[in-house]
Amino acid sequence: MQKVTIGRRVPNLSNALESCSTDMGRALDDVEQGSLRAARIAWATFRESHGFKYDAPKLLTYPASQAKLAKSKEFTVGLTLQHAAASGVETCPWRGECARVCVLDNGNGRYANTQKGRNVKTLFLYEHPEEFTRLLAHELRGLSAKFERVLVRLNVNSDLRWYRILPALVDGSTFSNVYFYDYTKNAAVLSGSGMVAANYRAVYSVNESSDLAKVAAFVARGGTAAVVTTRKKNTPPPSTFMGLPVVDGDSTDNRFDERGSWVDLAAKGKARALIGRSEFVRAI
Repeated sequence: MQKVTIGRRVPNLSNALESCSTDMGRALDDVEQGSLRAARIAWATFRESHGFKYDAPKLLTYPASQAKLAKSKEFTVGLTLQHAAASGVETCPWRGECARVCVLDNGNGRYANTQKGRNVKTLFLYEHPEEFTRLLAHELRGLSAKFERVLVRLNVNSDLRWYRILPALVDGSTFSNVYFYDYTKNAAVLSGSGMVAANYRAVYSVNESSDLAKVAAFVARGGTAAVVTTRKKNTPPPSTFMGLPVVDGDSTDNRFDERGSWVDLAAKGKARALIGRSEFVRAI
């Protein structure tokens, strides 16, 4: 695939990747060592061209460096790309006020080098999707062989339709013991039960314009919907909302195994300034 030059119009990364999903699918199945070496060289060269040292670090974020992932009892990893359009490509096409108060801009995420690293990783995916896929698949193969069950969050900081980009990655045919989950603001998932592929659960993320009646119907069908709430951290959430169960979304990051419930996420950091000012943060 030829490198795409970023122009004034910010490209939609999900759409761009969906358009080359066939090529990425072939890369997913490519286990040739020569192809893997070439992908590592491409990654190291790309990083060097953007001011990092010549190396090819892992693509995934591991529990040791991400506190939320570490809370799950199952071994959990994530893919942390850049959010919104900060990298020059749009990774959150359905975003709203969440982009202004993204929690992943807090903590270590606030440092310039961390932001730059996310930008470079995101642009590598955009400009070299097949090489990115080979590296991602190699990491997941290693984890699949090492652990009995692995949870993966592909959109730690983004909102891409991976079930369209790499369907064979998330349907159980490539990794039978690897399970995927993500939050999404794409209201299209509300028409189903949240299982957008055999091994992939999409958790709808309520925003300031969400129709709660439609979201409740989704939850009643077995879906899960996350709500940023006025609840203070370390205080228990209500047991029900709109007659449906509520779980504490801050106690674990394992969203795959939940069914038919609201996920209460206490507003943190800059989001607390929106209490009473935006329906992005709700009292339930």
